[in-house]
Amino acid sequence: MELKLTWIVQVLVAFHAHPSLGFQHILPRDINQQPMRVLGGVTVIDTPLVRAAQAMARQYSEDYLFNHVMRTWLFGALVISHNVTLQQTVDLEVHAIGSMLHDLGLVLNASWISHDRRFEVDGAFAATDFVEGQVAHECKGSAWDAHRLQLLFDSVLLSSEPKFSLYKETTVASVVSGVLIDLTTADDGVTSSEYNNVVAAFPKLNFLPGVNQTLVALCTTKPNSTYG
Repeated sequence: MELKLTWIVQVLVAFHAHPSLGFQHILPRDINQQPMRVLGGVTVIDTPLVRAAQAMARQYSEDYLFNHVMRTWLFGALVISHNVTLQQTVDLEVHAIGSMLHDLGLVLNASWISHDRRFEVDGAFAATDFVEGQVAHECKGSAWDAHRLQLLFDSVLLSSEPKFSLYKETTVASVVSGVLIDLTTADDGVTSSEYNNVVAAFPKLNFLPGVNQTLVALCTTKPNSTYG
């Protein structure tokens, strides 16, 4: 069964390309002018919604999966920091939330898991439902319009499909860039030192066996919508 996940990684790497292939889009003015903090040696956006997404990921994910989504976020943030075009076009809050919530569809005992949809679809609906719920509760959601929700949905939906996501908006493409680096090694300007700092902060633990076991379970419970 270990070969299953190894094959998936090889396919992902085969389609790896620079996220500048994606459509350019104009960010709303000052959308990235938010507080920042440092995690694993990486400077990242720090908003209440980002903190809430991190708390959700921590609440529902096993340790190996939580560390993976955190590394995905941090590696993606590093790629952005090394690329002027990405700095000007990536929505950092959407990128952060999409990265941390991109594997909600692998939380098999969660209420949002369907009986017939691919796990990426379950995760995309769960992530956007989470944001809409937070926005409604806090009444601070004027910046979260339909376009940003669509970016979030696509970021999660296509997080395992670089052959599509790398041709989407740079916010979407940057999520899968973080995934690819976590599955392989430092790339797209990320140095070995930066890579090692992130892994030290969020170790890989038993990531590959854990994900492989989850995919096997999905093949059993949802054979018509699970690949591999």
